[in-house]
Amino acid sequence: MVSEARIFSNGGALAASGYAAETNSVFVYDRIITEPAHRRRGLGRALMQTLHDARQSANSRELLVATEDGRALYSALGWETISPYSTASIAEL
Repeated sequence: MVSEARIFSNGGALAASGYAAETNSVFVYDRIITEPAHRRRGLGRALMQTLHDARQSANSRELLVATEDGRALYSALGWETISPYSTASIAEL
């Protein structure tokens, strides 16, 4: 199951968005974004709560891969780092 949440500004612009997927007793948050003009207003917290509420199994382990930009929010929500993460890409030759 994949869930999507979006929060729009009063003017109709996308202010925050994110996804979550649940499978095999794991619930993974993905692409959680609050647009710069809308940060520090509680939208990230509201978005995470909305996605959390979409879990079908309360026993599903919740996982999140995050950037440094999101660390303060996730720490405030009780998340803890269990492993550093990095990505890489190989340019086509």
